[in-house]
Amino acid sequence: MTTHYLLIINLVAAGLILLRALCALNEMTPGAEHHLDRLFCSVLATGAVAVLLGPLYGYTSPQTGEVAMNTGFAGLYAIPWLYVATRDRLKGCIPWTSR
Repeated sequence: MTTHYLLIINLVAAGLILLRALCALNEMTPGAEHHLDRLFCSVLATGAVAVLLGPLYGYTSPQTGEVAMNTGFAGLYAIPWLYVATRDRLKGCIPWTSR
């Protein structure tokens, strides 16, 4: 039963990481100074997709360390960004219809 909770936590964390990495890639300008940022955001998004697709290929019992790392990274990388974006939209700084 514990592995189900770990799998759910891992999938939610990977989904948040993927969402943040894709939005970060979308916001980058085409300048040469962002080449390494693009590379590592792409690697991060690829890893998150791999975690999300894992259950389709029979990987249903993640290791505790993997779950801790993904959850910690989502907490540092994705949740503050999601909080600020939601707060700005609810304050009316950014209309819901903008991109």
